[in-house]
Amino acid sequence: MYSKIYLCLSEKEDEVLTRQLSMLSERHHAEVERVDAEKAAQVIEGGEGDVLFISDDKALLAKAVEKGIATNDPASMKESYEKAMEMLKAIGGRR
Repeated sequence: MYSKIYLCLSEKEDEVLTRQLSMLSERHHAEVERVDAEKAAQVIEGGEGDVLFISDDKALLAKAVEKGIATNDPASMKESYEKAMEMLKAIGGRR
C-alpha cells in the first residue's frame, strides 16, 4: 500500500493516465501529488519507502529505483490499460 503517489511529467497528462491515477488513489487511499522535476528529486532523496513515483523521466525513475521507491512510467501504464480494455471487450463480445 502506498501513502502517497507522486506524478512528475514533462508531457501533458492524458485522460487515461488521469483515470488510472484516480483508481490507484482510491485503491491505496493515497493522495496524488503532481510535482515538478525539482520537487521529484527532493522526494527521491528523502527515500520514502511507502510511495509510488510515476514519471516519464527515465533518469528520475532510475534514481527512485536505486532508493528502493516503487516506480512506474506513464507509457507502461497506458499499455497495460489498453490491454485490459481489449480483454474486457473480448469477454463482452463472447456473450
